[in-house]
Amino acid sequence: MARLRALDPPLRRDVRLLGRLLGEVLVEQEGQVLFDLEEEVRRLAIQRRRGPVAGRRASAGELAEVLKLLPLERAEPVVRAFSVYFQLVNLAEQHHRIRRARLHASTATARPQRGSLEATMLALKAEGVPAARVREALHAMRVTLTLTAHPTQAVRRTLLEKLYRMAGLLEERDRCALTPRESAENLASLREEITTLWQTDELRRERPTVGDEVKNALWYVEEVLAEQLSQVPELLDWAFERAYGEPLGTVGTPVRVHSWVGGDMDGNPLVTPEVFADTLRAHRARGLRRLLHDLEGLGGRLSQSERHARPSEELAQSLERDAAELAEAESRIRPRTQGEPWRHKLRFMEERLRRALDYVTAQRAGEAKDMPAGAYRTPEVLLGDLDVLARSLEEAKGSHAGLRQVRQVRERVCALGLSLAELEARVPAEDAVSAAASLDGGPPPSEGGTRLLAVLARLREAQAESGEPACRTLILSMASTAEDVLAAFRCVRHAGLWDAKRGCATVDVVPLFEQLGALDSGPDVLRTLFAQAEYRRHLDARGVQEVMVGYSDSGKEVGLLAAAAALYRAQVALTETAREAGVPLRLFHGRGESVARGGGPAQEAILALPPGSVAGFYKATEQGEALDHKYARPELARRTLELILGGVLLHTLDAQPRPAPEDERAFRTAFDTLAETGRREYRGLVWEDPRFLELFTAATPVEEIASLPIGSRPSKRKAGGLETLRAIPWVFAWTQNRAILPGWYGVGSALEAYSREEGGAALLARMYREWPFFRAVIDNVTMVLAKSDMAIAGRYAALAPRSTRPLWRRIQQEHRRTRKQVKRLTGELKLLDNNPQLQRSISLRNPYVDPMSFLQVELLKRKREGQPDVDRPLLLTLNGIAAGMRNTG
Repeated sequence: MARLRALDPPLRRDVRLLGRLLGEVLVEQEGQVLFDLEEEVRRLAIQRRRGPVAGRRASAGELAEVLKLLPLERAEPVVRAFSVYFQLVNLAEQHHRIRRARLHASTATARPQRGSLEATMLALKAEGVPAARVREALHAMRVTLTLTAHPTQAVRRTLLEKLYRMAGLLEERDRCALTPRESAENLASLREEITTLWQTDELRRERPTVGDEVKNALWYVEEVLAEQLSQVPELLDWAFERAYGEPLGTVGTPVRVHSWVGGDMDGNPLVTPEVFADTLRAHRARGLRRLLHDLEGLGGRLSQSERHARPSEELAQSLERDAAELAEAESRIRPRTQGEPWRHKLRFMEERLRRALDYVTAQRAGEAKDMPAGAYRTPEVLLGDLDVLARSLEEAKGSHAGLRQVRQVRERVCALGLSLAELEARVPAEDAVSAAASLDGGPPPSEGGTRLLAVLARLREAQAESGEPACRTLILSMASTAEDVLAAFRCVRHAGLWDAKRGCATVDVVPLFEQLGALDSGPDVLRTLFAQAEYRRHLDARGVQEVMVGYSDSGKEVGLLAAAAALYRAQVALTETAREAGVPLRLFHGRGESVARGGGPAQEAILALPPGSVAGFYKATEQGEALDHKYARPELARRTLELILGGVLLHTLDAQPRPAPEDERAFRTAFDTLAETGRREYRGLVWEDPRFLELFTAATPVEEIASLPIGSRPSKRKAGGLETLRAIPWVFAWTQNRAILPGWYGVGSALEAYSREEGGAALLARMYREWPFFRAVIDNVTMVLAKSDMAIAGRYAALAPRSTRPLWRRIQQEHRRTRKQVKRLTGELKLLDNNPQLQRSISLRNPYVDPMSFLQVELLKRKREGQPDVDRPLLLTLNGIAAGMRNTG
């Protein structure tokens, strides 16, 4: 109860309400015995977190004993009780974030919320950035969010939809003055949702198909992002005028949405050429349906009669052309829109969309036919028609009679095109090399090379039908040489993806530098590419070289500090190399949600990037669970967009506090020293100690994660040991056992060693105060340390052979060292004292994650002893701990 009392009163109220309703459901569905057992487990878990050390240890021992004696048939409902509780707590916290932001905004005397667009604009003005420069930056700015299907979202879509409905019910309780009857109905609805949540299986019966993942990713675009993106220009205008006291003027949304889902062939054999082609059609079909819905809505609004609003000559001429081109449709449309020119125009636009949709539908059904005359092929034609409507409304004094809605639809088309999200393709670089070598009579391509050539052929068909925006990016994973890029470039040209008039490919070839060696050699790769005459002509025509930097494999290879140093070093060098060559560079950040994979607060991550590396362009992956945390509700999506856009704007205009160049050089030198110490410690443990793999396999549920049906892609790129394991299950496994080792190992040794040098401690303190990059690294490590629990992790380690015990003691010592050094650097007596909101959130969750961790240890023990029927409750613990720990991969 003390932990609940520490929460904000409205959050405490919601947590108590949802917890009470869940308790009623448990008694109703499972009986009083199960409820009493769950309460006893919860009591012991809370006691484990309180009081003197001896008492906490006694409670931990008692808890372990209770769960050890738990019959298997009781294990599943106990796990489910805590898992559902976590989903409800997460829901309450999401809702509280929205409530807090709304309350803050409604207080006239309050300063704007930290990170908001209004706060960003005020900061720009305070730094002396003139209004004209801000306008110029916004016109040129481009932010691309790339959705991916990485398997960290362990919650089924059907459960998320129930939680989404509950969020609406909580909001209704907050924002409406309910009558007693309405309040009772609201409670009854919440109870019904929790009951059906309990009665719904948390686990998928089988792994999702790629098509399932496509639908899941596009749900966030259709249901939330499409609407929010259309309002970005209004948000920018409102914030700008609040700060500068003048209108911003016409600025479109700078955000674009891309997706890898259905186009990512790296280690996923299920993404075949047929699946790739069907994904393109699915994107287009869903996008066209959404636009049809939008235009039908506009038709309901723009009912102006020519008796009362005079249409422009441009609109009249446009209608004449439509009638001539769509004569059959004109005979159907005219009688229903006589005298209503705007609605008449919209009916023609709907007809063009329907024809395009009919064509895509026929293609998906295998009924090949030609694109119907008059159908929209590219976004540009639809945008042109929307512009005709907008200008005509302005001339007819309709600026307050539908013009805003027309502009919002226009912004959605700019952001999403005709296909909801622009698809990107990703292949291993080795596939491109094999495919290129097979051309012109070379050796037969590998299986991956054959697939790449087939995919490029499908891509050519898609571009012929609907233009470049269908898919115009080819990512080369594990790229390390210029030859990798040139091989892919050759394949693209061979496939006919070439614009002879411009002298360039119709696809951007993007190397993905992931491992330490590739990150360090990246600038040399660019120099070689820029010196190749044909490729340079291609770049000059395309206008940009995109380079992706991966935050995952480098961290798994050399540890957190060395990976962070390599990524920073690479971005500085890549930016300088491109600048010297006169080639615009767009850096693409392959971030995950976990700290070990580049995660962390969005705006702080952007502001921590090297000076000059953003320059108006920011592109990043949005992976797995991030979609739900950031985009599941309109208010969350709006907040996320504001944070990202604000960070990009501040970085682009260099309006954030930064150390002087000479200080930053000294800081970077110091960080490189830290990174080298961290690398030695990390490599010495993970890659050089022969006992480590045995410890990792036994002390984490990594093998069980591989069997969890949460993603279509295998957990390994190919057969092999630790080197073939993907970074996501690597981090996921360490999060499950509560050690979260990839997020901190080696940091303590590095800080301790540097602090012992003369002036070292003082320099580190300066770096933390003055250098955004270093502060972001340390703050993220602090968060991971606060979430970790080495006492529980030790229970997992006890599952490993005795020969690994010295290795575990080494890990424990490094954890203690890192906690000590980080607190000394941040000045905190307790981790996260500087972030009390996050501290409270973790403190609330931890006692409720503990029972699932204790039970997971017991179930792992039973499984490894050969007991039957353990898999299902064990997989449920994976789901539950993931819900409680959140940023798991």
